[in-house]
Amino acid sequence: MIAIPEITFQDRDLRLTPAPMKHRHYRGRNRIDNRSIEWEKATELPADAPFWDDMLQGSLRSGIDAARRTSKPALFVWVAMAVIAFCYYMVPSARGIFSALSAFQERSGVWFSTFGMGLSVGIIVESVKVFMSEEKRWTKQHTENALFNFVVFALMGCVQFYRYDFQEQFFGVGTSFRVLVSKVLFDQFVWTVLIANPYQTIAYLWKNHRYRWSEVSSQMVPFKPFWGMKMLPVLVSNWAFWIPMASLVYCFPSDLQIPLSILAVTIWVLVLSVLTSTKRTSWKIQQHLTHRLHCQDWWLQARS
Repeated sequence: MIAIPEITFQDRDLRLTPAPMKHRHYRGRNRIDNRSIEWEKATELPADAPFWDDMLQGSLRSGIDAARRTSKPALFVWVAMAVIAFCYYMVPSARGIFSALSAFQERSGVWFSTFGMGLSVGIIVESVKVFMSEEKRWTKQHTENALFNFVVFALMGCVQFYRYDFQEQFFGVGTSFRVLVSKVLFDQFVWTVLIANPYQTIAYLWKNHRYRWSEVSSQMVPFKPFWGMKMLPVLVSNWAFWIPMASLVYCFPSDLQIPLSILAVTIWVLVLSVLTSTKRTSWKIQQHLTHRLHCQDWWLQARS
């Protein structure tokens, strides 16, 4: 289970610096071709591969910083899901809503997970972004974002339906401690690490490079710095939010886990989108006020 907002996948590398008081021996400086040197042309030296400890330190620092910046919206979503869990187990009058949701999910099958995830993260979230924007106008870029996110998350929802079925057969049904821990560990440290995180990272890099696969594939080779500087920070920030959230989702019966996971993803992305839009609007207002103050100071100085 993973859903990282699109802003996380900006095309930028970590600025890794070696730890102080450590001697680094960069072999790339010495691997010069033995052929004759052309004095009018600079010799190209091979790039040095980053060290694992540098990448791990930088990636962990970047992922923890991202998790810290989103701690308040994460807490809001955790509390919302905890309230839903409390209503399910402690409020008898709410059982009718959960029963209807469970029945609808069983009748729809894989289509519920596929279209539910695609529509919620693709269409609904993009519509909220337009509503929260200053212009409040749907543009071609919004259409592209909505369609792209719909396809990306619809595919994830489809696979998620069969993955939940596999987890039930392999780890068992119920909410016992053994079943809960097994599902969370498999979800976050097998499925997310091997499939979900690479899938979303590569998909959004592909989109950011205007769907040119050649540029994405060139960044993936060599794979070690790509994994350490692009995928690992996203993975760390994902764990900070989704390990507690997955634990809450798996506390529900099996027939409610998919609908509530879709709800959690939707609330999470919506909250981050609203906060991002609000910060951008505040920055524009601040820039406008600063400009007006400068103009006012200039006018007063001209009159004096």
